[in-house]
Amino acid sequence: MFFISWGSRGGWAEVGPAGLRHCAYCDKDSYFTRMVAYTVRHIYWIFRWVTGKTPYLVCGNCGAEHADDAADEAHKDVTKAIPAWDRRGWLVGLGGIGALVATGSIAAAADRQSDTVSLAAPHVGDIYEADLARLMTHPDAPVMYSTLRVTKVEGAMVELEFGRTYYNDWRGVDRDVNAGEANSEAYYGPEREKVPVSALQKMFEDGTLHDVRR
Repeated sequence: MFFISWGSRGGWAEVGPAGLRHCAYCDKDSYFTRMVAYTVRHIYWIFRWVTGKTPYLVCGNCGAEHADDAADEAHKDVTKAIPAWDRRGWLVGLGGIGALVATGSIAAAADRQSDTVSLAAPHVGDIYEADLARLMTHPDAPVMYSTLRVTKVEGAMVELEFGRTYYNDWRGVDRDVNAGEANSEAYYGPEREKVPVSALQKMFEDGTLHDVRR
């Protein structure tokens, strides 16, 4: 089960001096400090943003709090006083997601390049995850995700054998390959087909071949 962690907490920050004022609580003149109270809302404490900024004044003599009717909530000093992590935590979260996406894109590109190199120089025992329906005139199903395994390489030709089991999505065949089941002789039928090595890359580009396992 997936849970989303979210919530809020209160915070406060010192904005700066507010000058000499008279305090109605201690009935003395003292130097006041401008403060700001605010609420930080968050998701997983990574994505965070500030709401409900309330400026107020504090008496330097007795510490009593006074309303700061003259302060503008959007005043740059009030905003700057709030810690950057609270103000801009959502940017850090977005940056983290962006980094993950970029890393995933780089990894996918490297994996695709590796597959291309393997297809250009096939080895006996290579396993190709494939949609067998694309290779048949009258397939048993609209999609038949299974495997092809290289049984022989002769110059510019490669001989392939076909998996007996197929699925309606890639996860099924991925599972069989990762579990080692696709390495078993019993996993494949007796049919063999020879194709040019050059055709493998075309099959990869049009989506007939999905992944290369060596």
